[in-house]
Amino acid sequence: MIVFGVVLLIAGAVVAVAFGGDAGGWLLPVGLMAAGLGISLAGLVARLRRSPVRAAVRAHRAGAAGSPIDRLRAVPAMVGTTARGRNPELPRYQLLLWLIAVVYLVSPIDFIPEFLPLLGIGDDIGVASWLLSSLYAESGNYIAARQQPREVEPGEPQ
Repeated sequence: MIVFGVVLLIAGAVVAVAFGGDAGGWLLPVGLMAAGLGISLAGLVARLRRSPVRAAVRAHRAGAAGSPIDRLRAVPAMVGTTARGRNPELPRYQLLLWLIAVVYLVSPIDFIPEFLPLLGIGDDIGVASWLLSSLYAESGNYIAARQQPREVEPGEPQ
């Protein structure tokens, strides 16, 4: 997320320098830079909120759980259990981020218009690659969590 925000900041600066305010004013470059700054800050806050222990557990689980086909099959169940609040490994705001990414990819409105060479398709490629890599990693974590035996709390029926 931080990298995507920096890319938007750079794209805004490039558009500002390339057009110099002649093509449509400063709305597009300022919008790009503001979006880039906001996304970068959100990514930084999200990274700082992660605890080192949780990150270590996720890193350990990421390589060991399921083939790509198993992970693809696990995505609907993972999304469903997370939406119902039964998946403690995945916060619900992650579902919102995935939904925003899907809407952005499907929507004809882009931060960077498609008529700009390389930059126009670059934002879509960045969002799609983040979405797919995030789904792949989290589905592996979901499979690993389901494969581990659940510890029974004292006083809880087995």
